[in-house]
Amino acid sequence: MIKLLLFIITIQFSFSQSDRLKEKLTAKIKQIVEQADAVVGVAIKDLRSGEQILFNEDEIFPQASSIKIHILSEVYKQAAEKKFNITDIKQLPITARVGGSGILSSLGEKSVSLSIRDYCVLMIVLSDNSATNLLIDLVGMKNVNESLQKNGATKTKLQRVMMDIQAAKEGRENISTPKDVLVILDKMYNGTLVNKQASDDMLSIMKLDKDGALKSGIAPDVSIANKGGDVEGVRTDVGIIYLENNPYSICVMTKMLVHNEDGSKIITDVSHEAFNYFERKANSNQYGRRIPK
Repeated sequence: MIKLLLFIITIQFSFSQSDRLKEKLTAKIKQIVEQADAVVGVAIKDLRSGEQILFNEDEIFPQASSIKIHILSEVYKQAAEKKFNITDIKQLPITARVGGSGILSSLGEKSVSLSIRDYCVLMIVLSDNSATNLLIDLVGMKNVNESLQKNGATKTKLQRVMMDIQAAKEGRENISTPKDVLVILDKMYNGTLVNKQASDDMLSIMKLDKDGALKSGIAPDVSIANKGGDVEGVRTDVGIIYLENNPYSICVMTKMLVHNEDGSKIITDVSHEAFNYFERKANSNQYGRRIPK
């Protein structure tokens, strides 16, 4: 009986100090959000305990290139349905070529033929807009949106191809919310977005090395699977941080920015505070003592 009481007291003490640490993190992120000269949305989830930290999580934000993770998932869904093989080779058509980020638009008009998976890699790592437009044409915009609805990302919509400025002017923007993206990342992490093999391969692509605002806020030796994006007045970055003993997902979105670089700083500041919180939780015992690695 005494041992049981001591165990319960220890657990309660551990929870109480964890709660206090979470309160501090929440206060710091609230300060970043409220002091920002922009609209900011944040969604963070502890992938061990399921606890969440949310600010403006249902606010709709333009996604810029972060929308590309949903195109990626539709490619893998249709490959699993045997509509094509992820290894199929496709020539890049002239109609898919657009400027902006990426490399394909600078290559020869009839000399580019790559596997579908290679186009996925270019879309995620280099944010290649031509590769993205080819993949949208392959899977269909309507199908991307139907899958998003079925997966619970009900406010997320792919409404234009990359670099379609006229569509953006007309209000056909690619949109989502921090909470919606958290739902998709959760399914991917747990191997239920399409299936485990597809989820794992999508994450392996998202883990490939690239710069980003979320990455700038974490330790350099920690793996991250993410996709950022920016267009005028908008900066986003969403992903999974593979912190040993305490992985977590994080989505930070900004809009109405006066200067785009302000968005990057906001995202990095939130990422830094979140990483410090989870790293301390992962490397401390129940009494708060740091455990040497």
